[in-house]
Amino acid sequence: MPRGPKPKSKIIKIAEGNRSKVGVHRIHDEPQGLGHPRMPPGMNELAEELWLDTVSSLPEGVLTRADEAALETFAVNWATFRQAREKLDMTGLLVQSPHGPIRNPLLVVMNNAAKLMMQSGAELGLTPAGRARLAHPERWDTDPITLLLGE
Repeated sequence: MPRGPKPKSKIIKIAEGNRSKVGVHRIHDEPQGLGHPRMPPGMNELAEELWLDTVSSLPEGVLTRADEAALETFAVNWATFRQAREKLDMTGLLVQSPHGPIRNPLLVVMNNAAKLMMQSGAELGLTPAGRARLAHPERWDTDPITLLLGE
């Protein structure tokens, strides 16, 4: 697993200036993905809704067909997180077992879904740090998270 900071886009490197004294000619263009993402079949209604909200909240040209797997991972795990949270609200933090009260297993489901959701969301630019790595901040008219949360 690579260590250190995640790579920055060419736009960010140029905007920050030549801090490392590397010539601009050594800053390579990034490959651009093609097409628009397609919604994968078989997702539940909540995951489909979240997928559509995510795609519509990002500026045109950020997502491509190459992002379909990350988008699906994000939407499915977000839906899983929400479903587990709703059930957890009904059942409580502790559940009864033959040996007495134990921590609700839904907490593990929520935590795993949250980790995967945040990882894939960062790759898609759905966090402040993720957006900073995807494109220069001046290119964003509105905050995608604000659009997703409907604020």
